[in-house]
Amino acid sequence: MFILIGIISTIAIINTKYVQETFSSINSETLPILNTLKNMRYASTQLSSLTNEIILIEDETRNASEKEFPELEEILETNFYKIEKAKLLFNESFSEYSSIVTNNYPNDIDHIETVAKKWNEMLFISNKMIQLKTSGASGIVILNLNNDFDFAFDEMNLAIDKAIELTTANIDQRELYVDSLLRNVTWSIILALNLFVATTLIIRYYILKSISKPLQKIKSVTQDIAKGNFMLYPEKGNDEISELGKNINIMSTNLKELNKKMLEKERLTSIGSLATRLAHDIRNPLSVIQNGFEIIRIKSQNNSGSNLDSNFDSIRRSILRITHQIDDVLNFINISELQYGEYSLLSIIKSTIQNMIIPENVKIIIPENDCSIWCDSCRLDVVFKNLIDNACYAVDKNGVIIIRIIDAQNDVLIEIEDSGPGIPDSISEKIFDPLFTTKQVGTGLGLSSCRSIIDAHDGKISIKNNPTTFTIRLPKNSQKAQESIKKISEESLLESTFFSN
Repeated sequence: MFILIGIISTIAIINTKYVQETFSSINSETLPILNTLKNMRYASTQLSSLTNEIILIEDETRNASEKEFPELEEILETNFYKIEKAKLLFNESFSEYSSIVTNNYPNDIDHIETVAKKWNEMLFISNKMIQLKTSGASGIVILNLNNDFDFAFDEMNLAIDKAIELTTANIDQRELYVDSLLRNVTWSIILALNLFVATTLIIRYYILKSISKPLQKIKSVTQDIAKGNFMLYPEKGNDEISELGKNINIMSTNLKELNKKMLEKERLTSIGSLATRLAHDIRNPLSVIQNGFEIIRIKSQNNSGSNLDSNFDSIRRSILRITHQIDDVLNFINISELQYGEYSLLSIIKSTIQNMIIPENVKIIIPENDCSIWCDSCRLDVVFKNLIDNACYAVDKNGVIIIRIIDAQNDVLIEIEDSGPGIPDSISEKIFDPLFTTKQVGTGLGLSSCRSIIDAHDGKISIKNNPTTFTIRLPKNSQKAQESIKKISEESLLESTFFSN
């Protein structure tokens, strides 16, 4: 009896180890491949969108005024820099991808050349389009090249999709190997059980319950994962099979998160490119509308009545709402390099409130103390404006907003508390997600922009209820701020040396 149990346990442990090692190898090989493919797809998408944007901007520069020309030139330089970053990202990702495939999947080496070829075709056409556009080529030539470029971009995506299919196929091969191990375990157990007829039924019951069923569940889970359904294995116990289940769950979670990030990044990249263009296109006519409205309002002051004043207020609120939504879009998309300086937090808060339209029945209590830190004052102004605007909305234009500055040992805390009803727990984890909003108006990008700006300052932003309080934690001596201080000091020293000579 004990010998039988020992044999069965030994066979199960050995084969389970093999299965665990197999899934560990899948996790260590396929995740880096999918990550590099994600980066290559992102790089090709960036190259496509930036090339088309450069072509459009080149058209604008031909008819641009002297005032507009430097701004367009600066945008062109930024886009060329982004293209170079996309090339660098692709080259690094492609190098890692080719290394992994060469070492682990030699049968897929031919596809490495295909991916490289499609990328080179995109680069060649992109460079040619930009060169011809810069030299003043005709629209038909550019249009034909643009069609070739779109075709090359589609071919590039097909090559990446094919690489993903090959990776999935490799997972399927490992699945067949796991199936083989499962069959070996099952037949070994049956053979061992036949040695003792008297105890067969009892031992078979426990074996099927403790080994076969979990392994069959593992098989079912792995099949679902291979099909793209990233389900989790129910973890129970601390045995080898449970450890295997944990590895499967780690792999499934990582694959699901990576797939989600790939889709989200592609979606936000596409939305961001379109949103930026629309925001800039809307801002110009909106400025004309606003200026014209102010002229009409001034000329109508002597003839204004209650109805006319009400209409003027409605138009002003509508213009401000559109302007706020455009600012939300641009602040979310254009998180450029921070311009550090030493600023008073209290001064930034007062300036933000002064430039806002606060409802009459909303009382804002500002802090009496102050603290100076190295930061980008313009970016923090955007953060404070969004949070105070949300607080005004939360109190329904009738309540109290309390702002505090807490000087901690290594950090500075800024708390913005409102007397509103609070945020439901069901959505509190989603409020910083892009495009998520509970307002009837708005873009859903304000709080996401706040988090991006605070992250850029090496800080943290969080929320709690009862009462609703947004807390911003900013470091006093972040590494980025120190680098900025050092850079400013070096520039000042260089400037003083220059003038002294």
